[in-house]
This record gives sequence, structure tokens and C-alpha cells, in this order.
Amino acid sequence: MPANREFVRKFDRDRYLCTLFADRHDQEFLFTIYALYNELANIPFRIQEPKLGEIRLQWWRENLSELNTKKKSSNDPILQGLYALSNRRKFNIEFIMSIIDERETDLLKRQPETENDLIKYLDNTSVAISLSGLDVIGICDKKTRSAARDVALAYGLIGVLRSTSFLINCNRLLLPKSLLDIHNVSDLSLKNKELTGAIKATASAITEMADNFLLKARQRKLQIQKGSITCLLLASLTDLYIRRLRNLDYNLFDVRLSEPSYWGAWVLAFKASLKRF
Repeated sequence: MPANREFVRKFDRDRYLCTLFADRHDQEFLFTIYALYNELANIPFRIQEPKLGEIRLQWWRENLSELNTKKKSSNDPILQGLYALSNRRKFNIEFIMSIIDERETDLLKRQPETENDLIKYLDNTSVAISLSGLDVIGICDKKTRSAARDVALAYGLIGVLRSTSFLINCNRLLLPKSLLDIHNVSDLSLKNKELTGAIKATASAITEMADNFLLKARQRKLQIQKGSITCLLLASLTDLYIRRLRNLDYNLFDVRLSEPSYWGAWVLAFKASLKRF
């Protein structure tokens, strides 16, 4: 569906670029699930009243649960793409349901208590959509899927840092409370977006976590299967964002941190040609 491709291009440039390196017959289905992922992610920010957000998420639950039980028609391009996907490809609905469940907690604006809570959150969002993408492509290799999880965790962790300033504006915070306490980050400094040594230390610790996940993914002896590189290339973009983060001295409030990488497409093309990530 062209509409899904355009939706992903607008709201998820990184996954859009990575998908361009997938086999052409896989792209339509990948754009469909990525469009759904971003639609679900936008609900907590688009709908102010939590109850209305819950209703919208429940609407998606019901439509997804009916995909394989009966034929349906819809004017919604994402649903149209999902009907086509469910008829032609393996589609693990449980991954999407976990994403919906996590977006429901987003409506409550809960802050992760610990680093493990943050990892669990990312497992149910960033990792879930990456593994769903591998399902759509037909990649079952355990090592590849484990590497994709590590990459998605690294990308998600850096994404948390890149989105911190925006999330504060929305009265939301994904930085783990325990980590903020360890580094003595004050609520006032975060609220006022005042860059302190404590905030830098917190950002540095999360960046180190991301680096470790990337290292773990790249240490796996992988035979890059046809098509799987599209779900691993996020690692290369994560490298670029980590470099920018460090160049900005871990300033989570610098607007440049949230901007896309202008070198991203070139780096992805180079890495994809070498079947590296």
C-alpha cells in the first residue's frame, strides 16, 4: 500500500530507509507492520484522554484478532495491508498485541523503575516490531533473531535518550528512576531541561548499555540470510546517533539530537552492499 509506505517515510524515517534494502516483494508487508507500529505509538500523544486512547487500542486488538477468522474490507490502508499480509505471510500477532499492551501503559505515563523495566518496555516495543519484521520475511534462524533483538534494544535505548526532551514536554519520562537516583538527578533539572553533570552521567550510562548490546549483536557469528539485513541495519544508524550524542556532550536537550542523520542513507547503502550492520 503506497499510503503505508508514505506513513512510515513521514513518521519513522529510520525504518523507512532500512526497508528500502529489503527484497522488493517484502517491502509492502514491512511497511504495513511499521505503519501499524507508528500508528500505535502515536495514540498516547495524539489522544489526551486516556480512556479514549484505551478505546482506540481496543479497536486495534479486536480487528487484529479477527484477521484470520473471516474476510473483512476496510478503507484503512493499514488494515488493508494487514489483511493481505495475514493471507500470504507468517504474521505473529502476539508481538503486535504486546506492543498494544505497552502502549496502553504509555497512556498512564509510567516511568520505568529500573533498567530492567526499561529493557522489558523495549522488548515489548522496539524488539517486538523487529522480530515481527523477521517473521514477515521468513527468518527463523535463532542467532539472527537474537542479534536483531540486541540491535533493537540498542536502537531503543538511544531512542529513549533522543526523545527525552520531547517526552518531558508531554509530562513523560522513560529514563529509569533507579538510574536517576544513582546519579542524583533532580526532578527540577529535568523539568527545566537544565543540563547537569548528573544528567550527562545518566545519558552516558544508557549509551554504554546500548554500545554493549551492539557489541553483543556483532560478536554473533551470523550467516546473513537473504532479506534479514533490513532488520539489522538499525545498528548502523544507532552508531551514528551515539556518535552525535557524544559530540554533543550528552546534551539531551539539544534539538540536534532528535534530528535524523543526514549520512544515514549512504551508510546503510555501504553496509548493505557488504552485508554488514
